[in-house]
Amino acid sequence: PLPSPAGKAFDITYVRLKFHTSRPESFAIYKRTREDGPWVPYQYYSGSCEKTYGKMNRGFIRTHEDEQQALCTDEFSDISPAYNFDYSPVLQDWVTATDIRVTLNRLNTFGDEVFNDPKVLKSYYYAISDFAVGGRCKCNGHASECVKNERHKLVCNCKHNTAGDDCSTCKPFFNDRPWGRATADNANECLPCDCNGKSGECSFDAELYRATGHGGHCQDCADNTAGPHCERCLENYYRDGSGQRCLACSCNTVGSLSTQCDNTGRCSCKPGVTGDKCDRCQPGYHSLTEAGCRPCSCNPAGSTQECDVNTGRCQCKENVEGFNCDRCKLGYFNLDPQNAQGCTPCFCFHHSTVCQSTDGYSIHTITSTFDRGDEGWTGQRRHGSGVPVHWSPDSQEISLVSDDYFPVYFVAPEKFLGNHLLSYGQNLSLNFRVERRDTRLSAEDVVLEGAGLRVAVPLIAQGNAYPTEQMQTFVFRLHHTADYPWRPNLEHAEFQKLLHNLTSIKIRGTYSERSAGYLDNVSLVSARRGPGVPAHWVEKCVCPQGYLGQHCGQCAAGYRRSKPTLGLFSPCESCNCNGHSDTCDSMTGKCDCQHNTAGMSCERCKDGFYGDATVGSPTDCQECPCPAAASCAIVPRTKEVVCTNCPTGTTGKRCELCDDGFFGDPLGTTGTARACRACKCSDNIDPNAVGNCDRETGECLKCIYNTDGFFCDRCKEGFYGHALAASPADKCKACSCSPYGTVDRQTTCMQVTGQCQCLPHVIDRDCSACEPGFYNLRSSQGCERCNCNPIGSTNGQCDIGSGQCECQPGVVGQHCDRCEVNFFSFSSSGCKPCDCDPEGSQNAQCREDGRCECRPGFVGARCDMCEENYFYNRSTPGCQQCPTCYSLVRDKVNQQRQKLHDLQSLIDNLGSKDTVTDQDFEDRLKEAEKAIMDLLMEAQASKDADKGLLERLKSINTTLMTQWDRLQNIRNTVDNTGTLADKARSRVPRLRLRLGDIKTPTTTGDPSNMTLLAEEARSLAEKHKMEADQIEKIAKDANDTSTKAYNLLKKTLDGENKISNDIDELNKKYLAKNLEKQASKVHNEAEEAGTKAMKIYANFTSLPPFDVKSLEDEANKIKKEASDLDKLIDKTEKEYNDLREDLRAKENEVRKLLEKGKTEQQTADQLLARADAAKALAEEAAKRGVSTYVEAQEILANLRDFDQRVNDNKTAAEEAMKRIPLINATINEANEKTRQAEASLGNAVADAKEAKGKAEVAEKIASDVQKNSAKSKEDADKAFEDTMKLDEEVTNMMKQLSAAENELGKKTEEANQDMMMASMASEGAKKAEENARKAKDAVRTVLSAINDLLGQLGNIDKVDLSKLDQIDSSLKQAKDKMAGSNLDKKLKELNEMAKSQEDMISGYDQQIREIRKDIDNLNDIKKTLPDGCFNTPSLERP
Repeated sequence: PLPSPAGKAFDITYVRLKFHTSRPESFAIYKRTREDGPWVPYQYYSGSCEKTYGKMNRGFIRTHEDEQQALCTDEFSDISPAYNFDYSPVLQDWVTATDIRVTLNRLNTFGDEVFNDPKVLKSYYYAISDFAVGGRCKCNGHASECVKNERHKLVCNCKHNTAGDDCSTCKPFFNDRPWGRATADNANECLPCDCNGKSGECSFDAELYRATGHGGHCQDCADNTAGPHCERCLENYYRDGSGQRCLACSCNTVGSLSTQCDNTGRCSCKPGVTGDKCDRCQPGYHSLTEAGCRPCSCNPAGSTQECDVNTGRCQCKENVEGFNCDRCKLGYFNLDPQNAQGCTPCFCFHHSTVCQSTDGYSIHTITSTFDRGDEGWTGQRRHGSGVPVHWSPDSQEISLVSDDYFPVYFVAPEKFLGNHLLSYGQNLSLNFRVERRDTRLSAEDVVLEGAGLRVAVPLIAQGNAYPTEQMQTFVFRLHHTADYPWRPNLEHAEFQKLLHNLTSIKIRGTYSERSAGYLDNVSLVSARRGPGVPAHWVEKCVCPQGYLGQHCGQCAAGYRRSKPTLGLFSPCESCNCNGHSDTCDSMTGKCDCQHNTAGMSCERCKDGFYGDATVGSPTDCQECPCPAAASCAIVPRTKEVVCTNCPTGTTGKRCELCDDGFFGDPLGTTGTARACRACKCSDNIDPNAVGNCDRETGECLKCIYNTDGFFCDRCKEGFYGHALAASPADKCKACSCSPYGTVDRQTTCMQVTGQCQCLPHVIDRDCSACEPGFYNLRSSQGCERCNCNPIGSTNGQCDIGSGQCECQPGVVGQHCDRCEVNFFSFSSSGCKPCDCDPEGSQNAQCREDGRCECRPGFVGARCDMCEENYFYNRSTPGCQQCPTCYSLVRDKVNQQRQKLHDLQSLIDNLGSKDTVTDQDFEDRLKEAEKAIMDLLMEAQASKDADKGLLERLKSINTTLMTQWDRLQNIRNTVDNTGTLADKARSRVPRLRLRLGDIKTPTTTGDPSNMTLLAEEARSLAEKHKMEADQIEKIAKDANDTSTKAYNLLKKTLDGENKISNDIDELNKKYLAKNLEKQASKVHNEAEEAGTKAMKIYANFTSLPPFDVKSLEDEANKIKKEASDLDKLIDKTEKEYNDLREDLRAKENEVRKLLEKGKTEQQTADQLLARADAAKALAEEAAKRGVSTYVEAQEILANLRDFDQRVNDNKTAAEEAMKRIPLINATINEANEKTRQAEASLGNAVADAKEAKGKAEVAEKIASDVQKNSAKSKEDADKAFEDTMKLDEEVTNMMKQLSAAENELGKKTEEANQDMMMASMASEGAKKAEENARKAKDAVRTVLSAINDLLGQLGNIDKVDLSKLDQIDSSLKQAKDKMAGSNLDKKLKELNEMAKSQEDMISGYDQQIREIRKDIDNLNDIKKTLPDGCFNTPSLERP
């Protein structure tokens, strides 16, 4: 037998036998498939198959027959048929073998067996020379090689998730389908089981495979799962939301129908039971039992349909009470299921708390649908100004448009206003949309005003959505509740009071810049008497005594309002008429008084009677002993009756005297009786003063406003004006004559005009100015003439003080009569600069013609050129003569000049020759003649044009003179305006001085100086105001006049420019130089042409001459006057422009302030909007703040516990004081060591001369002791400072705790007040929650820090300050003893040497830096220098 290596099975492909002798007659091959298996025939080879093996010779195997049967052949046929191999397990098994055995059954004796010769037969034998078996590892197609395992056994290197020596099984967890041999067409890979990640073990389930196509059956499923693939939960389990694991249902056994829950974990509950685990009663149910929960017996109108789960007591609405919430609380009525509060509060004008629903009222809705117009709705900005409302007939809605960020409101018409008490608790609804979705809401989108109250609410409050481009309905309930946050938070009584007198409903219409808002279908639910749907929210009050009416708004008979200003809200009280009446007005409370009494309570006598009306008898009041219509009173002390309301103009106990300000003799004591009449002082007295006139004669005694006379009807000396003028400002004014310009310095003036007597050449009413062209007013002799040179000055004016005239450019002198040095050409346009070349001229001054005096070799008007045959050399000053070679050139040039002169002479002498007959010359002559004739005609026409031009110049001159006069008037007006302003300013100091002289009157009988001065100050103020107004008007007129003059002068200047152009054109045509040139040309041509040309020339010269010079002079004169006028206009215009620029600067400043105000207003509005939004967010966070407040209370308790712990530590510190003896022992030990150190030092000093080393050791020891001592002192100081700081921190912490407690109290109040918009925006709520959480964490962090601090306090040893002081003193003593050594001195010397070395090094560094700076400067200079110098400009260019 041939065994395989290590007993491995192979797929046999061939068996080769090579016999060394002849082949056997019969032999067979056997195999076995395992080591201990049977041998089975593999193949038979025989020459006698049937005889030897009982097999048919050369048989073959048919498909689907026994493919493993051994065949017999007499041929060397292939032993491994390959057909149908992959799909035939029988063939696959047939080629499998672990061992091969060959049996040799019969020799081939070639017939010798017949002879049966033993010797011959023994000569035959079997001899095999080669035996080979071909095959491969049997791996069932799942491996390409065999390898040795750890036991050195040959096994397949399996693929396709297979395992085993022959890859005959699937790997664990790869049993999703049955194992199969790999074929050429199909690898038959083992697939993993699908256990959904809940198991790592599985087995092949043939039944499952046939049913589902997947045979992997999972085992030991995790996370409470089950099933072939762990795909479902165990019983009474469900899969969680992540789908990763199963959780227990945990159904409540009492409340659930089954212990199994659904796929969300919810159990199936019994009736009335709810909750995921069926562990509580549903809202509206109570008492969980085996039968479920019982329903609550709550009234649906007064409850939330929920009750206590244990007792069954119903949860009532805010204004409802009772076990079943079936009745209203005291002070409320109308149990209504639509009312979130259950019942409506009684109003009753605050007089009763008992009311009930009344009958006879039906629901009434006030609406605006805008079907036919805006229905009276208006628009209003926030500050109150009106805005038009736009009505759209197509969409039947109204709209508002804003131009900026400021909101604009819709304002409701009259039908929505008034008494809407019956709308309390009802809805205000509206449809609204916006143009753009950039809405920025505020806290005041819907505003109600009335009865001095105002409430507002955001548009999104009460569950409303944000406005969009689509029309939406917004509903607002009009009542007081925390769920509907009208702000400010009014109690229901105040809210009802507002609705009782509703004066305004505003709905915000715009929410962004340049956007629109649209409003439609506004409705307000109310009630009214009459049939219809009953309105049960209308109350009928049960009124207390003294009140009547449905709402107790009336006082009963015999009662009145105690506070009438409160109207129907005023309490009623019994009438009190002091026995003079039994009735009173119920509204005003006024009694119907009798017995000559009056007053609200008949508490006084009526006019004309006297007495005590409060006594209560009919005779309390008696008639006064006074003239008709006069009242009286009783003097308390003397009981005397005195008249108190005498007729006008009389006074006295019985009205027998004339009153102050009146005169006459009522009783005729001085003669005939005369009635008292008012004094007539022309309104020139102080009506508040006493004794203005004589009570008998009527003479005025205290005239004011600078008036005088019997009737104060004329001005005082030194004043002028109209004493009888109505206005005090128009009355008498001070003359205010100038002392410099008035004759003999007089202070008086004309009574009417106020004109002062002026000195010569002095003008103005007060003689305060010189005439134009005069100066020196302060000479007190009159003004002197300026005498300005008319040519050298810009105008005839001069400085009013110095007399200096205003000169033209280049002109000097007080009278502008000479040119400035180095100037020439004195003229109306000023002097021109000589501008002589400094190198070529003798001096800087030139001659009158402007030519400079040149140095030798220089020529030119400015002496800035070298003359001919001279040149300029930069190295030598002046012009140098050219070399001699240039003389030859000059001679040559002179020769050419001579030839030109001869040629000119020849041309000039052509006229003396015979006439030339050349035809071309004749033609030329004719052309010249024609040109001369045209020139003659043109000159004649220009003469006519010149006359028109002169007339135009005269007209323009007249116009300019007129404008000059107007400008003079304007200037005088401006001067007068300035004078008036100066006078107004000069009066201010005098007014202040006069105000300083005010004295308080000592007696009531004398005239009141204070009153007179006050009245005079008032009159002066009014006068100054009028003068300022007049100045302003004059300035305005001057401005207008200047503008007109400017425009006219501009127009005139345009004409003048045109005239100047005409004059220039005229000069071009008719200048004598041009005429001479043309004449010379014509003369030359005429001489060349002969006699005929001479005749034509004679005709030309015989023309009448033109006075071109006079015309030019006249034109220049006009041009000069126009130029002077132009300068004057420019000056006036400049002054006007300066004034206008000043005003413009003020105007710009005002505009900037206005714009700044607008900007700040916009900023304020934006900040206000942000504040509103921040406020809204803060109120959103209020509910979170409540929980934070609770946590803060807990923190406060912890902080108080901290205080207790501090006190405990304080007690521990006091106990630590007992350890002072230990500290004293430590101090003594330190002193002992100090003494030892001193002894060591002493020995060291004594032995210093003997042993220098020992001295150094002693020095080192002393130094160490000193350092340790200093360090000990520093440590002690530091410990002391730390202790003090710790004590301060504890004190500060206690203060902070107290402040925190107060702040918490304030925050509590604010949190209770500011719970506004709990449902405005979820994002804001999240942010607020996050902030609250951060605040909580911060507080916890602080608390943790405090606890750490407590721990540190507990670990600090308590220190006695007195002992620390003793330690300090001991250390100081030790330090003093150490100071006796030379250590400090040596250390000081070393420090000084080190310092000196440092100073030397610093000095060297400074010198190095300075040298480097010098080098850098030299390099910079070198870089800036050019490569060469080229400053060689030539004076004269060739």
